[in-house]
Amino acid sequence: MFPRTIHALRALYARRAISPSEALAEFLAVIERKEPTVKAWTQLHIEEAKAHASRLDQMMSRVAELPPLFGVPYGAKDIFHAAGWPTEAGSRVIAGEVSSEDATVVRLLRAQQAILLGKTTTTEFANWGGPPATTNAWNPAHTPGGSSSGSAAAVGCGMVPFALGTQTAGSLSRPAAFNGVTVLKPTYGRISKHGVIPAALSLDHVGAFTRDIADTVLFYNAVAGHDPLDPATIPEPPTPLVLRATGPLTIGVPDTAYFRDAEADVLAQFEASLKTFADAGCRVVEVPTPKGFEESVRAHAVVMQAEVAYYHRRYFPERAELYNPYLREFIREGLTITAERYIDAQETRRRYRKAFAAAFADVDVLATPAAPSTAPRGLAQTGSPAFNLPFSNLGVPTLALPNGFASNGLPTGLQLVAPLGEEQRLIDAGYLYQSLTDWHLRVPE
Repeated sequence: MFPRTIHALRALYARRAISPSEALAEFLAVIERKEPTVKAWTQLHIEEAKAHASRLDQMMSRVAELPPLFGVPYGAKDIFHAAGWPTEAGSRVIAGEVSSEDATVVRLLRAQQAILLGKTTTTEFANWGGPPATTNAWNPAHTPGGSSSGSAAAVGCGMVPFALGTQTAGSLSRPAAFNGVTVLKPTYGRISKHGVIPAALSLDHVGAFTRDIADTVLFYNAVAGHDPLDPATIPEPPTPLVLRATGPLTIGVPDTAYFRDAEADVLAQFEASLKTFADAGCRVVEVPTPKGFEESVRAHAVVMQAEVAYYHRRYFPERAELYNPYLREFIREGLTITAERYIDAQETRRRYRKAFAAAFADVDVLATPAAPSTAPRGLAQTGSPAFNLPFSNLGVPTLALPNGFASNGLPTGLQLVAPLGEEQRLIDAGYLYQSLTDWHLRVPE
């Protein structure tokens, strides 16, 4: 089988065992076979990608040390600007609008000589309502999740080794669980949002779906860092992530019933994941949930609705009727949120972010299911972000990993959570887990 990971493709390139054009042809063959059913892409720029690959074929003969993401095809959620291409965010509101510049992440990936194949589908403006026609990588009768629908499905069924997405509530972690792939939601501000159409600016995170932890590390190290064009990025340079074997970890399980409100199969796979850690010598302990958890979750709702409305006020009322009905009303209601209510919600977030740090006093990471269910049947709903939203709200880094299958044949996911700035803890725990399991190696036929 042709390799589906960045690191395996990188090894082939290092040996000059395959050319970028040959690799691209393999992935295009998967797209040709699966895209009519999965519908992961809103636009494909195949001739442009082929021309890029051809230039890289020549570069291979001249350059001894290739960049880590050299010649790797990828997709970008259609809220990432790419110069000269339409960026439509799954909406009639900005249909046909062409980007004049690259998002910072796209620019950094171009510098790595990664091959941008096209734009992947999203719910309308990466928000509530307006789901695309994209289907789940494992079963077309089910949703791939959202809002990063196409990116998760494309990686899940092997169309590309990685694809860009964003998360405001649960739009990275949930689709990763539904499609059986891996995703790191970094600390808020660790990866630039410049050139990405916002959902809610103080809640948005950029990440990428990959097949495994090794690829997650390669992507993160290529794009993480301060960006003067995004004032929300962290000024201090990030420490590069590494794959390493560590001593036994301490895994904390929040004691709140909030994360137990899940399907039986999801909980069974979660317990099996905890046993995997325990059998490897890790301590698994229950952790008290700091007081104020539910109030913090409610604050997220206020902040998100107010910030969504703030961005979209530019289109109201002139283009209001072009939105899907749910998002239109969500924006209208958001425009009525007072400054006092918004600031109160932001203050609640700030207080709880400080209080929540206590949850990590005696543990390396926290663990929960990545979603309360497997992918729901049908495409009208994209599933619940309830298990991801609290951590998007806090801005702490999370990692979603495939951890098995439910009795309906659909993937389930494990979510790991670390303190602010501690992505390496997630990589350590995820690397250990994926060294002990093979769920990340499973791919749909």
